[in-house]
Amino acid sequence: MPDQPFQTVRRAFFWERRVNINYTGDEYLRDFFENAPIGFHVFGPDQIIIDINATELNIIGYEREEVVGKKAWPDLIVPEQRPRFERHWKDINTNGLVTNLQYTVVRKNGERIPVLLNASARFSPEGRLLHTRGSIVDITKLKKLEEYLRESQLIMRKNLQSLEQSKDMMEKENTHLRESYSGSIKQRILPLVERIKRRDSTLKKRIVNILENYMADLTGTMLTKLYNPKFGLSDREIEICLLVESGLTTREISELLCTSVRTVDNHRNHIRKKLGISKQGVDLGLYLKSM
Repeated sequence: MPDQPFQTVRRAFFWERRVNINYTGDEYLRDFFENAPIGFHVFGPDQIIIDINATELNIIGYEREEVVGKKAWPDLIVPEQRPRFERHWKDINTNGLVTNLQYTVVRKNGERIPVLLNASARFSPEGRLLHTRGSIVDITKLKKLEEYLRESQLIMRKNLQSLEQSKDMMEKENTHLRESYSGSIKQRILPLVERIKRRDSTLKKRIVNILENYMADLTGTMLTKLYNPKFGLSDREIEICLLVESGLTTREISELLCTSVRTVDNHRNHIRKKLGISKQGVDLGLYLKSM
C-alpha cells in the first residue's frame, strides 16, 4: 500500500538532495520527522508506540523514554474515547487509512488537549499489519473559536427571542394605550360636545362638526398626541388646543367656554410652554396642525 503520510517527505528529500549533496537521506528524513510542525508517531501492530517526534512529545508533555515501547494511543487519550479508538483501529486494519479523527489527549500534567488525527497503515505482502504511521495537530485554538461561535449564536438567538418578546409586549402595550386613550378622550370630549350643542350660538354647528370629526378618528390625530403625559396638558388646555387648531380666535374661544379673553390668553401661554415653543415665535395654531 502507498506510504501516503510520507509522500511529501520523499518529494522534499529528493529536492533537498539536489541542492545539498552533503545532507544524507537518513539525516534529512530524521530531521524532518523530528522537527515537523505537526506531531508524528508510529504504532506497532500491538498499538504500542515505536517512534514519536519531538513535536508530538511537546503536545503530550512526556519524555521519549516514557512513551516509546511503553505506551499505546489509548493510554494517552481520555478514557471515554478508548472504545472509539478500537473502532478506528479496526478501520485502519481493514481500509489502511483513517482521516480527520478528533481525540482529546491527556498530558502528563493532566491537561487536556484536543487534537486531529490522521493515520495510514503499512502491510506485509501477505497482508499482515506491520505498523501504522500517524500525525496529530493541536486544535485547541480551533475548538475555542468553535465554542466562541456557538456562544455567539446562542446569544444572538436569545437576543432575537428577547426582541420578539419586546416587540409583542410593545404591540400589546400600544393596543392598551390606544384603547385607554380612546376611552379617556371620549370621556373628556363628549361633555364638551354636549355643552356646545346646548348653546345657541352661530359657532355651534362649526365647532360640533370639528369635534365630531376628532371623535371619528381618535387614535390617528393630534388629539391623541395632546393626551401624551409628557406634555402634562389639563383638560381645559386640551379643549383650547382643539379649538385653536380648528381656527377659532381667542375671542371666539372665550365666548364658547364662557370665560374671559385674558383667561384664554393665559391658557395659550401655558400651552406653548408645555409644548416647548414659548420662545420660538411659532404660531400655536400652525404648530398644532403639524403635530
